[in-house]
Amino acid sequence: MLAATLLVASALGLRIGQRSVEDEIRKRTAELASATTLALKHAGNDDDQLSEELAATVRMHRGLLRAELARQAALGIDSDFTAAKITPSGIVFTRWRGPATRLSGDVVDDPDNGRALRVIAPFNDARGAKARLTLLASLAEAERLVAAERKGLLQVAVGASVFLIIAFWILLGRILIRRVSALQLAMRAVEGGLLDVKAPGPAEGGDELAYLSRGFNRMLAQIRGFNAELTQKIEEATAELIEKNRELTDLNELLVAARRDLTSKERLAALGQLAGTIAHELGNPLNALNGHLQLLARRPDLADPAKQQVTLLQGEVQRMTQIIRRFLDQTRGFTPAAENVQLAPLVDEALDLTLGTEARQRIHVARDVDGGAVRTDPGLVRHLLTNLVANAVDAMPNGGRLEVQARHDGRDVVLRVADTGTGMAPDVKRHIFEPFYSTKPSGKGTGLGLAICKEIARALKGRIDVESEPGKGSAFTVRFPAEGAAA
Repeated sequence: MLAATLLVASALGLRIGQRSVEDEIRKRTAELASATTLALKHAGNDDDQLSEELAATVRMHRGLLRAELARQAALGIDSDFTAAKITPSGIVFTRWRGPATRLSGDVVDDPDNGRALRVIAPFNDARGAKARLTLLASLAEAERLVAAERKGLLQVAVGASVFLIIAFWILLGRILIRRVSALQLAMRAVEGGLLDVKAPGPAEGGDELAYLSRGFNRMLAQIRGFNAELTQKIEEATAELIEKNRELTDLNELLVAARRDLTSKERLAALGQLAGTIAHELGNPLNALNGHLQLLARRPDLADPAKQQVTLLQGEVQRMTQIIRRFLDQTRGFTPAAENVQLAPLVDEALDLTLGTEARQRIHVARDVDGGAVRTDPGLVRHLLTNLVANAVDAMPNGGRLEVQARHDGRDVVLRVADTGTGMAPDVKRHIFEPFYSTKPSGKGTGLGLAICKEIARALKGRIDVESEPGKGSAFTVRFPAEGAAA
């Protein structure tokens, strides 16, 4: 009877150990499926990217035989399947379309690898459609461990049975029962999910029951090691995936900014070439026309009304020449010529050039300028302020408040032009520094003012930023170094 009890206890221990291993594999595979579904959501709908995610999952986790993704097809009731399977020659990809079959049972028989554990994780893909991830984890390692322990336990059980039959009625009856009870308690603890228990018994030597306890402890140690290794790999893979996603986001933002900046430069370069051609084609005829008008004005026999008309024509020719020159200045690369200048006169001059009598009647101007001088290019700063103030005035057709500030901030100069006009939506704000982009009506804007302001800020080794909200106005801030600022 006692021998039979020992055999039953050994079989129970093997059963508990095997169940614990399978439960641990099932738990870790389910956690891996959750992490993989999250990665598949971030991968979008690109088949190659989804295949790479499946391949990475199979490659990086030992014991994983197959990863299969089933997604709802764009048309019809079939599903798109993508599978990554590990073979002796590497990872093999398979794609097909067919009806989505309903899978049942979590333990299946794989033709190539024996018994395997199947975990199914439904989720919604990047499109919001239903999808299903199926992972197939091998139970071969667990079966090998259990088989090895079964062999050892069987040998111990047979020897112990013979010994117990002889010694039971002599000396070992009560001792054996006590030790078997302790081992049984340890097995029950493991069955309850406690893997940090230890079966009682001597570390060296001892009888068959002690050998059984040591084997049981070794099995638990192997399970704990497998558990720790699997947890560490999952954490490393998750951390690496998070880092890659962060790097990809940063690279995408840099790429969009670089592409927008390159487009702006290409447009300004094309505009500069066009302006040079216009200046060349119109400059010479205007110079010739101006020369002949000067000769005509010097004729003594020319009547006074004709002289007045010639003088008017000379003024118009000079105005056309100035328009062409100013257009060229706006499209030519800016090279600052630094000199010591006062901020207050620059601000006042920009306001005087931009605000007419009608604008001053409907707009309240608030001016806040620090005293002192800075070393910079006055022409570029004046041009910058003039464009920003002109845009602010255009944004307040029904009146409002215009704030112009010029102050020192450490070693920098900060210029700020704010209005209470119509403001800008986020999609408009993203494009306002691009050449030829304008929200003004046709004939009232070229779309070059803010693009030129950005180039001027860059030429002054600074930057320009904008804050705007629809219906609440806009505020442009320019910051550049005040090289050699004087008190």
